[in-house]
Amino acid sequence: MRRRRLHEECQRGIAPMNHTGPSRRHETASAALVRLAAAAAVVGLLLLVAPAARGDRIVMKSGETFTGSILEETDDNVVLKTISGKMTIPRVAIKSVEKESPEKPKVDPATGAKTPAAPPPQIVPIPVTADKMDESFKAAKAALVAGDWLKAGGLLEGLMVLDEATFKYDDRLGATGALITCYLQIKDAQGAAKAIARRAQLAKDPNDKRRLAAAGEALRAIGSVEVNGKTLSRFEEVVEAAMAWKAQQGLAAAKDTVAKAQRLNEMAQLEKAAAQALKQLQEADVFQPGFSLQHEKHVLAGFVANILEGARGALEHCEKIRPELTQRRLNLSKAAAQQWNNVAKVYMAKRLAAEQGLKNIKPFTLKFKLDDLYAENESDIKDFLEQLDEYQYYPKGTYFGGYYGYGYGDSDGLRRVKMQLRTF
Repeated sequence: MRRRRLHEECQRGIAPMNHTGPSRRHETASAALVRLAAAAAVVGLLLLVAPAARGDRIVMKSGETFTGSILEETDDNVVLKTISGKMTIPRVAIKSVEKESPEKPKVDPATGAKTPAAPPPQIVPIPVTADKMDESFKAAKAALVAGDWLKAGGLLEGLMVLDEATFKYDDRLGATGALITCYLQIKDAQGAAKAIARRAQLAKDPNDKRRLAAAGEALRAIGSVEVNGKTLSRFEEVVEAAMAWKAQQGLAAAKDTVAKAQRLNEMAQLEKAAAQALKQLQEADVFQPGFSLQHEKHVLAGFVANILEGARGALEHCEKIRPELTQRRLNLSKAAAQQWNNVAKVYMAKRLAAEQGLKNIKPFTLKFKLDDLYAENESDIKDFLEQLDEYQYYPKGTYFGGYYGYGYGDSDGLRRVKMQLRTF
């Protein structure tokens, strides 16, 4: 009977065919290794026939391929996370990048209706009582180590409900940092933003509060844990990305002030607009210390560029309108003179405002100790001023037939005659 059973087991690959060998209860080490090898072979076979994991695929010019998740893309490199680790691949060596497409919803063959995609994972608070606080805190730490973000997050949410006398400040501070990480790991940007807001409430330093508030604001505004091609998975990464985002917002606000500034031909108005722009820029220093110093010249240069651009526009206007004013200079009817005056007023105002703006540039740059900014534009400034000065006058050689009611000149018309509004 025993021989028959052993024979059947051998045919099934369970035990070696040895009628006289030891029983399964006392099998030798060699037999055990054989059994483990057989089991490993079966597992290996299952792995071989299992479908390959979906992911992003990079095909190299050399013919090799790498599959994983793209973490970051720049003009020079692609950072790919694979099961063997993270690798940085130069773009010059890449033939093609094939990104994983979102999984299509399944269709019910009977009704043809699309099966809704599974809802994203959510952290559900786990109630924690005061007497179970220490036990729950240890369990949360263990879940964090194990990568069980839902359990860890649920326990931490439960702990945060406890009053501050029970769940102390230091533990509460550490819990918020861990909770932020849990939400990031499940790609819940809004949950992470709320956890950051809790941490901001615990901050004692005003600047820390502002920085944390900015981090939460960034996540809420972006609505994703993907920033510039990078997946934020830790609290520190969120803060780093958010501080850069917030600093750039300050720079954008300062540039917007520059773009909207008006009456730059008035020195007081120019200085007021500059002070407002610099204040907006300096607020970025809370998020990235020293940021305003790096960008101050660039912002102030915007005012100079606007003045120069205004001068170019005024010169174009003068070039277009002066021939018209010159051609109609001798039409002496009252109606014609009034119409001439209306056109001339705009002409003269544009010319004068451009001239005043250009003359403001030098004292403006000296005030902010940007002599080099003036030097960089000095040639254009002088050239524009010379042209604008010329446009105060009728073209050289204009003949007035001896009539001096609206200008001064010789009978030969060779002297420059300054444009003036006509009086009645």
